[in-house]
This record gives sequence, C-alpha cells and structure tokens, in this order.
Amino acid sequence: MKKEGSLKLILAVLVIVFVCVVSLGGVYVKDKNISKNALAEYVLGSDLDTKTIIKLDVQKDEENNQSTSNDNQTTESGEQSNVNTEESVSSEENNQEKSEENNSENTENTQESQENKEENAQENQENKTENTENLYTVENYKKSKKIIENRLRLAGIDQYAVRLDEQSGSIVVELPSDISTYILDGLSATGKVEIKIPETGEVIGNNQSIKNFKVGVDSKYVSSGMGKIITLDIEFNKDIVNKFKEMKNNYTAPVDENGTATEQKIDISIDGNSIYSGEESKFLEAASSGILKLSFGDYTTNEDQVEASLQYSNARKMLVETENLNLKYNTKYEQAVHSNISEFGIKCVFAVVLGVMLLYLLIKYKARGLLAMLSIIGFQALLLLVIRYTKIQISVASIVTIIGMMILQFIYLIKILSNNKVSSTVFSEKTMDFTMMLIPAFIVSMVLSLIPAMGNLGNTSEISVFGMIVFWGLVLFELFNNILTRAILTNAKNK
Repeated sequence: MKKEGSLKLILAVLVIVFVCVVSLGGVYVKDKNISKNALAEYVLGSDLDTKTIIKLDVQKDEENNQSTSNDNQTTESGEQSNVNTEESVSSEENNQEKSEENNSENTENTQESQENKEENAQENQENKTENTENLYTVENYKKSKKIIENRLRLAGIDQYAVRLDEQSGSIVVELPSDISTYILDGLSATGKVEIKIPETGEVIGNNQSIKNFKVGVDSKYVSSGMGKIITLDIEFNKDIVNKFKEMKNNYTAPVDENGTATEQKIDISIDGNSIYSGEESKFLEAASSGILKLSFGDYTTNEDQVEASLQYSNARKMLVETENLNLKYNTKYEQAVHSNISEFGIKCVFAVVLGVMLLYLLIKYKARGLLAMLSIIGFQALLLLVIRYTKIQISVASIVTIIGMMILQFIYLIKILSNNKVSSTVFSEKTMDFTMMLIPAFIVSMVLSLIPAMGNLGNTSEISVFGMIVFWGLVLFELFNNILTRAILTNAKNK
C-alpha cells in the first residue's frame, strides 16, 4: 500500500509538471525550418491588443440640396418675369385705348400669379428640407449602428465595440488591428445588391432575393499541386427562384438586325461592383435549381492569396446578408495602442500573488505546502490551456477572474491542509463541503456565459467572459482536485 501510494504521488506530480510545461512553455514544432508553437494562440481583448479605431461621420447633403433648390427657384422666377413682360407688351399694343383702371387690374392679376409661383417654389423647398430632416434622425442613426454590428457578426468578428453619438449620428468602431481592409471598407458601404440584365437595365432582384451567401475553400486538388480556390454558393429565396423558372421557360434569345440570335447577360453586383456576369440562358439554367455555385479567382498554392480572397468574399457576404445603409458616411481610420497595460506588468501581478501564496504555504505547512503550491500552479496551467482552445478573450476583466480562480484554489487547499493527516475520507468530506458552496456560483456562471447567445449581442461582453472563465474554472476545479490533488495530498502524509 505504501509503495502504491508513492507511485500515485510521483505519477500525479509528473502529470502536473507536464501540464505546466505544455501550457506555460508551449509545444514547438518545425514549420518550414521555423519553430512554431503548436498550441492555439490566446485571443487578446481590445484593452490588451493594438486596435483599429474607425470613425464614421454622416455625410449630409443639405447644402447641395439647398443650392440646387435656390437655383431652380431663381430660374422659375426669371421665366415668370419674361412671361409677364411679353404679356405686358402684347397688352399695350392691342389695348392702347383701355382705361387705366383695367391696366391696374391686369397688373394686380400678374403680381398675384407671380406670388402663387413663389409660394409653390417655397413649398417645394420646405418639402425637400423636411425629407432631408426625416433622413437624419436618431432612429436612422440607430438603424445604421445595428446594421454595422450585424455586418461585424457575419464577418466572424467577436471582439468589437460600436458607439453611437445620437446628436451627430457619428459612429465609432473599435476592432482588433488584424482585421482585413475589405471588412473595414465594407462597414460603411451601402450594400445595394442588384440582379439585372445590363442590356435592358431591367432589375430582377435585390438583397432580399438572396437567402444565403456561403463562402468556402475548395481543397480537393491540393494533393495534385493545384492548390485551393474560394467557392461561393448563392442560395436564392423561393419567390425569385420561381421567377427564374418562369423566365427560363419563356426565354428566347434576342435577334439583331441581321437575324442573328445574341445572348443577353445577367449580372449580380454590389454597389455597382460585379461579382458575377454570365449569359442569361446559362444563368437561368443554374439559378432555377435555387443555388448558383461559383468560384472566385484561380487555384493557387499561395496561402496568403487564399486568405486574402477569403477575406474579400466574407466582406461581400456581410453586405449581401444585411440591410442597405440609407445614410452615407465619411470614414476615418486610426491605429491606437493601449499602452497602460503591458505583458510584463501582467506577469508581475501573477508572480506577486503566487509568491505570497507560496511563502504562506511553506511557512505554515512545510513540505505539504510545497505540494499544495504545485497543485495551484498545475490548476492554473490547465485553466489557461482551456482558455486557449475555447477562444475566451484575455482582457483585464478575464485576468482578474483567473487570479480569482487561483485564490479559490488557495483557500480550498488551506481548508484541506487544516487537518494534520489528510486521509482519503477527510479529503472527500472537505471537497464535498466546498463543492456544495460553489453550486450557486456554477449556476450563475452558466447563465452569464450564455448572455451573448440569449441577447443576440454579437459582441463578447466582459460579463460573459467572466461567466465562461468561472464555468470552466469550476469544472476543472472538480476534475483536477478529485484526481491529481487527491493523489498528491492523501499520499504525502508519510513523506
């Protein structure tokens, strides 16, 4: 039994050391003669990483409208003046013998007619001004903000902040620095989709005609050396598919002057930029099935080129699957680095906290305290591994939460070590008591971690990050302590 206990102790210590080395040191493999960490990268929050700040200012056309309206009003007044002059000359030639009283009446009628024209022009100007004012409203500003948030979500970006100034309509967007320029440019684009016949100008469909815009990567020819290509599957809604079928059944190629049949084309464009152009008969044949399968670019083995094409296609997707922006924006870009928090400072905080814990455990519990400290470090290393692979963003709030989980482990171990001899029975009883106290925290963490999904927020809020770290921390707390900490402390009593 004693030998078996020693074996468990040694094995548990080796497992913890291995987890610490992997999590804190990394696993490096050769990639094109370069050593690269095979572990998933940490996802840094915007308060720890370099970020891009975009300011979108509403582009208002009030001055242009006013200038155009004034020019029109001046032209109308000039035309009316010429008409009145001609009428006066004609009246003088044909009615020289009329009394001054009749001339006075004619003059008054002319003036009244001119006043009516001026009133109508003024009313038209007021209507234009009113329409402009109705465009630049808080409701439209909020709608634009929501559309931009939807576009970010469709582009697969989960770290962002969007702020709206309801007075001016200006929108400020904060994003990680590595976001593609295609995505950045697409945030303020109108996003108007048109499916039309360019020869006749007939518009067949718009954004609402497309149900889904699926972007993918075709890798089936990689082994043959051709490389990869970006694929686009455009899925149309039921109404437009029925229209395509009707057009297909009734289709006859137009005939030119010489009696030669000439194929018309059908284009799909976004804000006037074509993403597809093909012969009408071939388009109708393919689109009548409900899905138009396309490829973007050529096969390539250049991974950077593939990634750029993928980003471009995802930028098109977020425009196609969201509403059009009914406001125009002037865009300003700015790079900002959060310099108040450094990686060195974060490591110093962890080192100080761990140092205080280690000093306390060594003074009070001697050798068992050292094993307890190994348990704390192993637990934190395992939690950091889980954070890497669950893509939980590392922010100031998440760092505080991780330190909180470390302190929780510290308190738990003090409770266990309060007994001179930690038998398996004592360990189970103490652990069960501690677990019962943590059940409410576990339930709350589950609710908080689901906030983005329940509220469709699209952005991983600080409170949800807190919930996810606590949730995974408590799950690992139970597994790690009931397996590895138990093996260490219950078998170290004779050491």
